[in-house]
Amino acid sequence: MRLRRAVLALLVWATATGAIAAEPGVRVFTVGVESLQYYPLHTVDRNNEYTGFAREVLDAFAHRHGYTFRYVALPINRLYSALLKDHTVDFKYPDNPKWREELRTAAPLSYSDVVVATEEGAMVLPNRRGRPLAEVKTLGTALGFTPWPYQDAIDSKAMTVTTNPSFEGLLRLAMAGHIDAVYVSVDVANHMLDEQLKAPGGLQFDPGLPHARSDFRLSTVRYPEVVQQFSQFLQQEKGWLHQLRSRYHIGSAPR
Repeated sequence: MRLRRAVLALLVWATATGAIAAEPGVRVFTVGVESLQYYPLHTVDRNNEYTGFAREVLDAFAHRHGYTFRYVALPINRLYSALLKDHTVDFKYPDNPKWREELRTAAPLSYSDVVVATEEGAMVLPNRRGRPLAEVKTLGTALGFTPWPYQDAIDSKAMTVTTNPSFEGLLRLAMAGHIDAVYVSVDVANHMLDEQLKAPGGLQFDPGLPHARSDFRLSTVRYPEVVQQFSQFLQQEKGWLHQLRSRYHIGSAPR
């Protein structure tokens, strides 16, 4: 009887703590994701739940191949360390070879095909739209982000960067006139302005300032074969991905 109770207690503990990882034959992977509200592309909500477009795509792929993805939300700078230095996550999403290039020499990385692309650029007050780059003295972006179209201006000290863990906070600063622009995905900024800040059009994308299409990919050091499978999945499911982007209003005309 005592042995049976001990075994039962062990099973309860293992299930609660995740020590029993998955059903037999199921491969379990950890995906490091940004601890950031960046909806509709991807987001970690106030309950630490990973949701959005990327979650649907990654879960669909995992289901197709009998994998289990466990999402580990980390601040952006720690996420780079977890993938490239500490090796405590198997994959990173999103990733791009242009981001933090100085960190990428230590380990060989494999990248998937593009999962989604988004226009990233400067969101400014409507009355500042169309002004020259020389008048943008302060640029806001999330801690750990690389506003690489503005790197020359930053390196020359012509522009200073204000960082914040929250894009919502940065958009508020820009609407109050405390910073000149916010470098962010236009899809994300418009969603936040419409839904969270209840200020549609309070800031507008300025196409006359430096901007770029940013490609989001899945990356890994350990499992290039899984990344290759994921790229094949993206090619096979182009129609479904197009419908999913439309449902999440990704790629709408910048306002």
